Amino acid sequence: KRADGFDFTSYVGLSGPYNVNHHFDHEAGRGVEELSPMKPACGSTRESFRDNSPALRLTSIFPHIPDESSLAGMIGQHLPPCLLVHGIEDSTVPFTATSEAARIIRSCGATECDETYLSEMGHEDTVTQLMLGGKTR
Repeated sequence: KRADGFDFTSYVGLSGPYNVNHHFDHEAGRGVEELSPMKPACGSTRESFRDNSPALRLTSIFPHIPDESSLAGMIGQHLPPCLLVHGIEDSTVPFTATSEAARIIRSCGATECDETYLSEMGHEDTVTQLMLGGKTR
């Protein structure tokens, strides 16, 4: 349980850009990086993108742990079960962002991190499927 009394029992990630650096590169490849709210919201520098990348921040939660195996165990104890869902046809955030995030979460010691990929689904379709009782239920 966190010091502020807020306790997570599970986490569901939907089509997320879990690594802001990679997502900025994806947006730049599409020519929309200056139009996207991601850049100003995350600080506009590569360093601030890293600081605001959820998957990458996991590795800095417990900086006082001396070795990697202890770090993975400590972080893993505090992570709730995770479900990451992404549409394969997502052109806003590539589905590979979810597989990369899952790999990072598992490398931090998470024992429950499931991935679900929805065929023929775009970015907003993932949420719609969840709300309307589709494949994500």
